[in-house]
Amino acid sequence: MRMVLPILVVFAGLMTPAAALDRVTIVSFNVGNLFDAEDDPDNFGDDTYLPLSLKEARPEHNSNCDANISIPFFADQCKQLDWSEEVLAAKLENIADVILSMPERPDILVLQETENAEIVARLNDEFLGEHRFAELIHLDSTDEVLDRGIDVAILTDLALIGEAEALRVDFGDNQEECRATRDVAVADLALPDGAPLRVYGVHFPSGSNPLICRQIAMTTVRDAQSGEGSPELAVMAGDINFPCYETESEFFARLLRDGEWWSPPEILSGCGQPGTKKFRQRGFSQNWFTWSFLDAVFVSNALVDRRTEANWFADLGSFRTVISSDHQLEVDAGGFIEPRRFDPVALTGVSDHLPVALDLVPRGTR
Repeated sequence: MRMVLPILVVFAGLMTPAAALDRVTIVSFNVGNLFDAEDDPDNFGDDTYLPLSLKEARPEHNSNCDANISIPFFADQCKQLDWSEEVLAAKLENIADVILSMPERPDILVLQETENAEIVARLNDEFLGEHRFAELIHLDSTDEVLDRGIDVAILTDLALIGEAEALRVDFGDNQEECRATRDVAVADLALPDGAPLRVYGVHFPSGSNPLICRQIAMTTVRDAQSGEGSPELAVMAGDINFPCYETESEFFARLLRDGEWWSPPEILSGCGQPGTKKFRQRGFSQNWFTWSFLDAVFVSNALVDRRTEANWFADLGSFRTVISSDHQLEVDAGGFIEPRRFDPVALTGVSDHLPVALDLVPRGTR
C-alpha cells in the first residue's frame, strides 16, 4: 500500500516557545553526516567530507579511501564528493529550515551525526540566528577507533545543571561483533519549575549489527539511570536503530519494562505504520523497504506514574513525526514517499531520517 504523508510548512515567525505555553517539547533529529569542510588529520572518517580541490591535491587520497572503506559505493563517494563551502552552507540552511519551521520550538533538541561542537555552533549561531539556543552540548566520542564525526549534540534553552558527561557503551565479550558505538550524551537540565530532568542523547548501533549490540546500548542507559544520584525524571532521545520488527517484539517491551522506561505506542506497533526512516524488511527481498521508528523518545517511569509527586507528566500521545519543510520528503521511482536525504549536487533535501517530538506537561494541565 502506498503511503502519503502530509507536508505542513510553517513559517519561522509562527514558531512558538514551548515553555511559554506550559509545555516542554523534546525533539530528536538525525541530521545525516553534518561534517565541516575542514580536514581533521587525526580522523580519517572525515575525508569523505572535504572539498574536491583538497582531495585532488593529495595523491594518496583515493588509495586511502579504497584501503579504509570496504563498500564500493562509499569508497567512490570518499573520492568524488565535493564537500565545498557552498555545499556545506546549503546543508546547514536546509537543516535550519526544518528546525525553524517546526510548529513548536524545541526546548530540547537532540541531534545525531554531528562531527564536532564547532559545526553545531555554526548551525546555531549563523543559521538559526535570533532563534539560536542558549546551551550547546557536544561531547566527542571517547572511542578513537569510532570517532569519525557522528557524535550526539544537544541544543536547549533550559539551564544546564553541572557538567554534561559522555557515557561509553562497553560491549565486553561482544566487542568483536559489536565493534564500537557513539557515546551517550548525558545532561541534567532544569525544567521551568527548577526540577532536574536528565537527558540521554543516544545513537545506538545500526541495524547491520546484531541485536545484542543494541540491547547492550539500551541496558547501558538503563543501568546509568538506575544508579545512585540520578534524577527520577529522565528522557532518552535519539536514533535507537531498532527496526520495527524488533520493537514489536516482547523482547523489546521487556527491555523497556526492566529499566522502567515507557515508549509511545506507535513505536511498539510494528511495521504497519509510518515512521522516521525507510528500512529493509527482514525476510523480504533486498528491494522491499518499510517504515521504522528508528528515532524515538522514551521517558522514565516517574514521568508517567500517577502516584509520583513529580510536577511533570509525559504526554505519550503527543509523540509525532515532525514534517515541517518541503526539504524533508520526496517520492521515489516507485511512487512511494520517503525521507529526502541531502543531495550535494542539487543542494536539496536534508536527511534520510525524519525528526520526532514529544511533550512534557505540568500534571495539572493534562
